[in-house]
Amino acid sequence: MIVKRTALPRPTYLVKQLQEALRLRLVAITREFDLTTGQYTALSVLAKYPGISSAQLARLTFVSPQAANEMVAALERKRLLNRSIDRSNRRRLEVQLTRAGRATLTKIDELVDELEAEVFRGVDANDRAQFHRTLQICLDAVTER
Repeated sequence: MIVKRTALPRPTYLVKQLQEALRLRLVAITREFDLTTGQYTALSVLAKYPGISSAQLARLTFVSPQAANEMVAALERKRLLNRSIDRSNRRRLEVQLTRAGRATLTKIDELVDELEAEVFRGVDANDRAQFHRTLQICLDAVTER
C-alpha cells in the first residue's frame, strides 16, 4: 500500500533547515570573538568538565583526537585555556579554561541566549519544554544504535 504524503515538509527537513539557520547565526556570533563554532563548543565542554584530557574533549565535541589537539593548541595560543600535567597520571595533560576563556564563554553564551530567545519568541514555556523533551527523545533514538 502506498501512503500519500501531505504537502507539509518532512520533520527531518525542518530540523535540517533550523540547524543550518542556527549554524549560520552561531558562526556570526563566534566570529565576533575570533573563534569557530567548534572552539565555542570546546569552551562550553571545558566549563562543564574542567581538567579533562584532549582525548576526552575530542569525544565530547564529536571531533577526531587530532582535530581536538589542534583546537586545544589554537585556544591555548589565544590564552583561553591551558594545559597542565595530571598529578595522578603524569603522562596525561589536563585542559582547563583560563579566566579569559571563562569570560569569553560568558559573553558568547549571553549572545546565544539572545538567539535562543529570538528563536522561541512565539513559543510558550510548556511548548518549549515539550520541544526540548521531544528533541532529546529523537536524538536518543538515533544515537542508541
